[in-house]
Amino acid sequence: MVEMSFSKLIDVSPDMGPDTGPLSRTDHRESAENYSGELFRHDIYRVAECRDGIQWLFQRQRPQFPAGGAAWDTLGYCVSKSGLNRLVRAYIACDAPELDALPEHFQRRCRDE
Repeated sequence: MVEMSFSKLIDVSPDMGPDTGPLSRTDHRESAENYSGELFRHDIYRVAECRDGIQWLFQRQRPQFPAGGAAWDTLGYCVSKSGLNRLVRAYIACDAPELDALPEHFQRRCRDE
């Protein structure tokens, strides 16, 4: 007699771990929803560090589509906090207090960091 056993399939999506719940994965693409360089969000806008580590990005979220999810478009690039403040005020029409924590000028980092 042949013994057969079937194991229970565990439904694991790419965003969920089998025992730990949601996985926090980051992405290196600046347009990605879970971009690792994101500093903060304000509604449909966010400020992030560019992937090359040379400037800040000010981005707006595109509408979310079922097939591709949300993506982000860069509206401007800044190396000074004053320039970033002007850009944020032009789109959001108010100050973002999160900008106060940033240095006056972007601190460029080495590519190996």
